[in-house]
Amino acid sequence: MAELTVEETFEGSIQKAFDGITKYSKYPDYLPGVTQIKVLPAKKEGSSCQVRYDLKIVKSFYYTLDMYEESPGKIWWDLDESNLFKVSKGRWELTKDGADYTKAKYIIDVGFKGFVPGKVVDGITKANLPLMMKGFQKLITEG
Repeated sequence: MAELTVEETFEGSIQKAFDGITKYSKYPDYLPGVTQIKVLPAKKEGSSCQVRYDLKIVKSFYYTLDMYEESPGKIWWDLDESNLFKVSKGRWELTKDGADYTKAKYIIDVGFKGFVPGKVVDGITKANLPLMMKGFQKLITEG
């Protein structure tokens, strides 16, 4: 498994950051590689919904996550199904940083089914994260 942590400061209140991050249906407009999102009813107790992601980053793949939310500071998820991941779990930890800024910690732990070339792992995880954070900032600001 490959666990990564990224810390970012977003312009916008903690509630605005939470609201932007949980606008899953808008991800294709803001996040690189996301080609389609389907927001589905929750399957697990305590889950707010399921989100199916279709992506193209080096190769096409999909995954469906059980999403959990505690406004305004926590969002976390667990993998339901995927054609690439055997594990995908993570969380957002949001804390207020003044009236108009939010400190965000994004932690993700992924494991792949079978052998996945390093180029694909880097594309999906490390290389994509800075662009993804810029996309989230735009979603928080504009979305």
